[in-house]
Amino acid sequence: MQTNLLEVETLAYSKPGEPPRPVTFRFMINDEYMKGSIKKIRDKKTEKLAGNIMYTYLCDAVVEDRPTTVKMKYERDTMKWYLYNL
Repeated sequence: MQTNLLEVETLAYSKPGEPPRPVTFRFMINDEYMKGSIKKIRDKKTEKLAGNIMYTYLCDAVVEDRPTTVKMKYERDTMKWYLYNL
């Protein structure tokens, strides 16, 4: 299985004291923007990789009108979102 890690622009919301939750996202492939929206967060985990705290979300999403399951990661220190194995 090929592993892809794309940096994505994400619209998220959060409550005080809790990690952010993704709502919509977009990313670029071959000079084209693709959009997606999160329908349901099925699982949320906290990982510590090389001293960086990352939140991992397993989500049901719709990307370009296709339902799919995506894995998103949020790096707390840099405040960046990544799409993992689309």
